[in-house]
Amino acid sequence: METSFSVSSLVPSLLLSLHLHCSLLAWAAMDSCSDEAGGPSRCMPKFENVAFNRSVVASNACGSPPEDYCMQTGSTRSCHRCDASDPDLSHSAGLLTDFNRNEEPTWWQSQSMYYGVQHPSSVNLTLHLGKAFEITYVRLKFYTSRPESFAIYKRTEEGGPWVPYQFYSASCRKTYGKDAGAYIRPGDDERTALCTDEFSDISPLTGGNVAFSTLEGRPSAYNFDQSAVLKEWVTATDLLVSLDRLNTFGDEFFKDAKVLRSYFYAISDFSVGGRCKCNGHASECVASERRGLVCSCQHHTAGDDCQRCQPFYQDRPWFRATGDFANECLRCNCSGRSDECVFDAEQYRSTGSGGRCVSCRDNTDGPHCERCRRNHYRASAEEPCLPCNCNVNGSVSLQCDGEGRCACSAGVTGEKCDACRAGFHSLGHGGCRPCECDPGGSAGDCSPLDGRCPCKPNVEGHSCDRCKPGFFNLEPVNPAGCQACFCFGHSLACSSSSDRYAAASIASDFLEDQDGWLGEFSGGQEYPLLWKEGEVYLLPLSEEDVGFYKAPEKFLGQRVYSYGRLLSVTFASEIAELLPRRVTLVLQGAGVALAADLSPQPAHAGGSDGGRTPRRSFVVRLHENEMRFTPPLSASAFQRLLNNLTALRISNAGGHNYTSQLAGVALTSALLSSGPAHPPAPWVESCSCPPAFAGQFCERCAPGFTRRDPAGGPLSPCVPCNCNQHGTCHPETGACECSDFTAGTTCERCLDGYHGNAVIGTPGDCRPCPCPGLTSCAEIAKTGQVVCTNCPAGQTGMRCQMCEDGYHGDPLGQSGAARPCARCDCSGNVDFNALGTCDRMTGKCLKCLRHTEGDHCQRCQPGFYGDALNQAAGCKPCSCNPGGTSGHVNECHPQTGECQCLGHVTGRDCGSCEVGFFNLQPGVGCERCKCNPVGSPSVACHPTTGQCVCRAGVEGRLCGSCRVGFFGFSSRGCRACNCDPMGSTSMQCHGNGTCHCRRGSVGYKCDRCEMNYFHSRATHQCEECPVCYGLVKEKAEKMRTRLQDLEKLLAHFGCRGRSGKQQHPLLKGHMARLYQGEEALPNALEDFLAFQEAREAFIKQFSLLGASHGALLAQLHGITSALNCSIGVTEEEAKERRKRKEEGSRGACHTFTQAALAVAASQKRLEEATLDLDNMIFPFEAASEPNEWNTLVNDSRALVKSHRETAEHIEAAAGRAAGVSERTLALLQDLLRDNSTEEYAGNLTEQITRMRRQRADLTSRVDDAAAALQLALRGEAAGLKPALGNITSSSLRQTPEPDQPPPTNRTAPTGEDLLRQKEELDQQIQMKDELIGKIREEAEPLKRAAGEKMEAVVDISETRARAEGAKVVALSSVVTGKEVESDAIALHRELQYMVREFPRRQTQTKAAMKKTRPLEEKVLADVRKRVSQIEKMLKPALENSSLSGNATEEAERRAHAVAKESKAILSQAKQARTASAHLDSHMEPALQQLAEQETLADSLRSRVPSEPEVSLASVVEDMEAAELQLKAYSATLTELISSIDGNVPLARFDRILEETARRLGVLRGSVESPALGSKIRRLQSAAEEQHSRMSVIEQDLQEIREERDSLRDIALNLPQSCPAGHRSR
Repeated sequence: METSFSVSSLVPSLLLSLHLHCSLLAWAAMDSCSDEAGGPSRCMPKFENVAFNRSVVASNACGSPPEDYCMQTGSTRSCHRCDASDPDLSHSAGLLTDFNRNEEPTWWQSQSMYYGVQHPSSVNLTLHLGKAFEITYVRLKFYTSRPESFAIYKRTEEGGPWVPYQFYSASCRKTYGKDAGAYIRPGDDERTALCTDEFSDISPLTGGNVAFSTLEGRPSAYNFDQSAVLKEWVTATDLLVSLDRLNTFGDEFFKDAKVLRSYFYAISDFSVGGRCKCNGHASECVASERRGLVCSCQHHTAGDDCQRCQPFYQDRPWFRATGDFANECLRCNCSGRSDECVFDAEQYRSTGSGGRCVSCRDNTDGPHCERCRRNHYRASAEEPCLPCNCNVNGSVSLQCDGEGRCACSAGVTGEKCDACRAGFHSLGHGGCRPCECDPGGSAGDCSPLDGRCPCKPNVEGHSCDRCKPGFFNLEPVNPAGCQACFCFGHSLACSSSSDRYAAASIASDFLEDQDGWLGEFSGGQEYPLLWKEGEVYLLPLSEEDVGFYKAPEKFLGQRVYSYGRLLSVTFASEIAELLPRRVTLVLQGAGVALAADLSPQPAHAGGSDGGRTPRRSFVVRLHENEMRFTPPLSASAFQRLLNNLTALRISNAGGHNYTSQLAGVALTSALLSSGPAHPPAPWVESCSCPPAFAGQFCERCAPGFTRRDPAGGPLSPCVPCNCNQHGTCHPETGACECSDFTAGTTCERCLDGYHGNAVIGTPGDCRPCPCPGLTSCAEIAKTGQVVCTNCPAGQTGMRCQMCEDGYHGDPLGQSGAARPCARCDCSGNVDFNALGTCDRMTGKCLKCLRHTEGDHCQRCQPGFYGDALNQAAGCKPCSCNPGGTSGHVNECHPQTGECQCLGHVTGRDCGSCEVGFFNLQPGVGCERCKCNPVGSPSVACHPTTGQCVCRAGVEGRLCGSCRVGFFGFSSRGCRACNCDPMGSTSMQCHGNGTCHCRRGSVGYKCDRCEMNYFHSRATHQCEECPVCYGLVKEKAEKMRTRLQDLEKLLAHFGCRGRSGKQQHPLLKGHMARLYQGEEALPNALEDFLAFQEAREAFIKQFSLLGASHGALLAQLHGITSALNCSIGVTEEEAKERRKRKEEGSRGACHTFTQAALAVAASQKRLEEATLDLDNMIFPFEAASEPNEWNTLVNDSRALVKSHRETAEHIEAAAGRAAGVSERTLALLQDLLRDNSTEEYAGNLTEQITRMRRQRADLTSRVDDAAAALQLALRGEAAGLKPALGNITSSSLRQTPEPDQPPPTNRTAPTGEDLLRQKEELDQQIQMKDELIGKIREEAEPLKRAAGEKMEAVVDISETRARAEGAKVVALSSVVTGKEVESDAIALHRELQYMVREFPRRQTQTKAAMKKTRPLEEKVLADVRKRVSQIEKMLKPALENSSLSGNATEEAERRAHAVAKESKAILSQAKQARTASAHLDSHMEPALQQLAEQETLADSLRSRVPSEPEVSLASVVEDMEAAELQLKAYSATLTELISSIDGNVPLARFDRILEETARRLGVLRGSVESPALGSKIRRLQSAAEEQHSRMSVIEQDLQEIREERDSLRDIALNLPQSCPAGHRSR
């Protein structure tokens, strides 16, 4: 290690941290913690190298075992030995922090790469500081070259996580996932470790320094005292240096031992600058016997880092000392009564004093021991506090007042609250408890000792709060406390049911009338009462018989709910003195009469409340304890009386003098509750009944029991029922509810439908009658025979064994299985009044009406159709159209009425043509519309004239041509020419939409003026500009010619235009050769691309057809699976089945198998055609001849040949597709003919009628499928015709001119041959259409024959579904044809786009030539650089050929491209990376030059209208792309080397090297072969040729500059502008 260290020797990056740490302390002494006035101030320990003489733990060190290593000294290596056992040869980790052991530097050294020290393996150096330090910098001095990647970590506590401090790497993103050169912005997390590539170069090879400043680049560094984040950031107790990747020259790839021993980690000095962390409260750190190094704390602080206050200095929170405040800890204030305190944050926030005292003396308490403790008191502040001694149970609080008096709880008294007050008992926790006697059940106060209460007679319990057994409803108003249970005398257990009943009042106030009250006299005489509003009165019958007021029915009946309630009677009079003083009340019920003399209650005195009539009330409680009732009754007897109250009488208290009148009667009762709004009625009982009773009051008998005395009602006891063991009885009357098919009051007889003796008492006493439906029967006593007396409807006989007339069946199964009698079903088509309309056994109808027939008259007779089941519609005659019917006019479908129509005729009566046909003719049918599928959107036409529906711009009956003024006949119609009427000679345009222009007019629509022409407002024509502009045009043409020559030369170097798009692959190398003076190139290019697009369209069309065939094949598989057939047959099986077919066995399986084989073969041929088209190449090359026209002729010949081959392939594919479609149609027709199986006919007789109705429907669906398939074939043919025409027309354009030499290849076809082949193909398609028509005509009788056999097919619904699938396939074929047509239109549109884009692409190519000057230095330099790289790569390839080679071509490529070139490429990549850094400095002058050129170009562009625009944006983009590409090369190379190093395990290196050496020895001769030398010579000659071409380019550029200067002179001499209106319209 070096002998000394000073701050000035650090790198400049440390100056900021040192400044920040030292400038804050310039005014304070290093060993003082007080200021000049003696006040406390911040302390600061000395700044030192904290790593000095501290041990460093290394995870790897050389010398164990001893090893040799070599030092990199540039071109040579000096080798030495490391031995841990020899102090002179040892390089242990202790040498990192030593001091001046030798005059020469000492260093720590790891094992070399020879022992596997390299990424991903890391070597760690751990420095344990033993205490927290505030780190300022970390400095590493490397004895070897600095690592390519290493990192520094820190942690703040032993065992804590390692936090990254800094990353150093030339590959930051790849190695550590961070961007190099990143920085921390204000507001970011300043504890983020950064990554830099500044110290990761391989140079210098020794003595390289790396210095890391902890505060550099941290925005808050200048406000360090206020940044808690940075204080934590600079704190560390341990440091770790992770050496992750060595820096190499790339030669370690060869695994040479000497090379591998030259790469290792070696550090001569590990220095860490910092201070002992004491938070500003200590100026030095001292050694501790137990904890190691600790701070010598001041300011009343404590802890290893002075991180807390001393125990009795907690009056404010601990703070770190700053330059402005020492933040010393303050002493607590405990009033002299405590020596301990703690810090209370909440107290500090609220009072500003945070010291809370603990362990206060003299029974004091509080933050400062300023008050007495709880439950203590004192007379003055100087005296000690005394305990209150309040009774715990009797006092509200244990705290007393200043005189020692306690606050007592309720019911407690005494100075210390230790005694109970009167009316309370049982002093305990919470004080004395009050007496808990229930006021309704107790008769006085509770016992003061135990709190027991004296109870009323019917009440019990400690608090007299519950009723005795047999009683309920505890009430204060009840003298006995509780009310006796009634339960009609059947139970003594009851409870209150207040939740079910609500209180109610039965009252009479006489406000409207007498309310039903009467007057009753002796002898039972009744008289009406006299009434006036609110009063009634009774006139005495005699002096002796003054009478009674008799209550109406609402006061009588079941009034047990009024038991124990009040009855109130009120009398009124004119004056209070005349009111009665005694009233007699009489109650009668249950054979008992009670009388009571009632005393008056306080009543209203006359005039006492505003003149109201004086009143007097008499109140009595209806209870046995009411002493005024005579005779006295028991509780049960009193309740029985109220349960059936028959009379309530009130004496006529007015007497003879009529002094008072009855003014009101009110009786309290209860009703079932209807909601919570009503007050409850707790006096209503709910009884617990014995087993024989039920109900709330035991008022009902339980099931199985009845009343012993039904007349006794609920009071009568319940006894078991007597029902002869056949059921239960009614609970009141005793009537039985019988079971076991019995009936009667006691179940003494059998039910109707059963017979037997029911009084036996067994379940089987009654047996069912042997009659249908268990109808009634009679048993003859003498013979025991049973006769049915009530047969079901439709049956008759002694046992109902026969059916009545109009019914059929066999109810007893006399002729087989039993069948119930059912009414004959004749579909309503018989006379119901007639006899014998159907057979009694079979139900077959015998007398059908309304042209119906069948077993159920369910179908129409022949010659009629309709729904025989619908009498409103009925059966109607067929009435087929004679002109469109192929059969008899009375033959039609029995359900739908569909007649047998001629070809392409439709309608129920065959009276109209199908869609796509017209001109119905008798005996012939309809004629096909033949609408052009391109010009017409539909196959339909006018049914009479045949006129098709044409697209926009299309005309003709068949829509086959464009209208005048339109062009572009396609599936979208024809587009309007829109030719400019002033610039074109005719409003009709060419086929491509271009118009015939006048002289001086240009453009597709002739709407612009040609160059050097301007629009004249006078003539509205394009007039020629003055002669001076011709000179400019001539000069520009020459310039354009020179640029084309230069473009031809640059084409050999792969240069691209500004748009960056490559030329067509087949046109590369030909564009520059054909540009020169050849105007036929655009047409040739258009034709060439047309052929390419046509091929793609056919490939897409064939793919769609293949998909359609696949769908059809899948459907055929589904059909065969449903029919239990197998289509996976061989050719021999197919032939065998074909032979069986000829012998007459035409089964459905065979037909579907043939169809599947044909579809599969067609699909295979389509795939072959697609493959042929895909492999077909349209050549665009020809031998170079002196005459360019000869070249074009040769190209045309090759194109004609390829076109003919293409046409043949397409024709063959179309023919195969047409053949397969025809065979598919024939197979479907065979399927229709063979769709029946005669062997099922005998077993399906009953289903024949239903099959006939379905036959016609299936026939029509098959016709639709066949027609759709034929339309699909025609759609495919129509889709192929435009493409063939396009190819033929393109081929004709490629034929040589008549005046040119004849072609040498006489075998090539001409355009006439292609036209002739096209016509033959059209004729073949027409013949196929005619053949399909003939097959269809021949199939008509076969279909009819098949229809007669289809009645025996069982699963006709599945066949119908398969026919629907065939229809879908046919429709998909039509859609495919439309897609082919759309592809052809898109191909034509793309060709037009290429024609329009060709001039622009040519202009872009010329504009790219203008970029040669700014790119000259970049492009030429790059070329020269690559040539030199090739030379450098070839030289080591020759020198190291003895060390490389491989047995295969892949090994040779890797040996040349990787093994021999890796070191050179790595060096070049690093140099390129360095050069890329300098590239930015050269960008500014280049951009300035480009800006000047762009300004000059703008001025020229403004003066010369024909000059193309040049934009510098593409130039800048190319330069940026070059820079990015260079960086990408370097990154790719680095990844390649890493993958080579990382993919092979270390354990396998030896085996790989041995195997490689063996192979190199075998193939050394092949590497040194003459062929390799010849390749090298060819590369050298190519490099020389490139140099010569570069000189030619430079000459051309100089000539272009001279031409530019000439153009500038011409532009300066031109007039300012052309005449007015010279710009294009």
